Amino acid sequence: MNSNAGMGAAGRLRWFGYLVLATQTFFGAWFLIHGLNYFLEFFRQPPGGSGLSHEFIGIMIKSGLFAWIKAIEVLIGLLLLSHRFVPLAVVAAFPITLVIVYVNFFMNRDTFGVVAGSVTLAANTLLASGYLEAYSSMLAYKAGLPSARGVLNALSH
Repeated sequence: MNSNAGMGAAGRLRWFGYLVLATQTFFGAWFLIHGLNYFLEFFRQPPGGSGLSHEFIGIMIKSGLFAWIKAIEVLIGLLLLSHRFVPLAVVAAFPITLVIVYVNFFMNRDTFGVVAGSVTLAANTLLASGYLEAYSSMLAYKAGLPSARGVLNALSH
């Protein structure tokens, strides 16, 4: 028997909300720990599973870009774990997620990398779908003319 057979739409929506919150906690902790690890070194930073990814990560470290990425990961992790500006944090995580996926799928190409990339992409996508309603105005086909209304609303709060 299907465990959802007796569950109405409200029950399924509630479970989806719980799944999104659990994923948010996992994803936020993952970003926070891996971001902080760059600065505090809890564990050895993986150099990359292939020569190409090792070289790519090395270039990002030498250029200073990796420090910025890790600082953004810390911020995203803190926002997700504190339940503040979550839709913004989810969107900000997507470029990092796409780099993680690219490195793991196309540079490393090992089982661990494919799993890590898949989990990262799935978690970020699930979070985005869980907060889809928050993006509704951003996804408008025609946005209309620009105005200062949003700025004035933000300043009044």
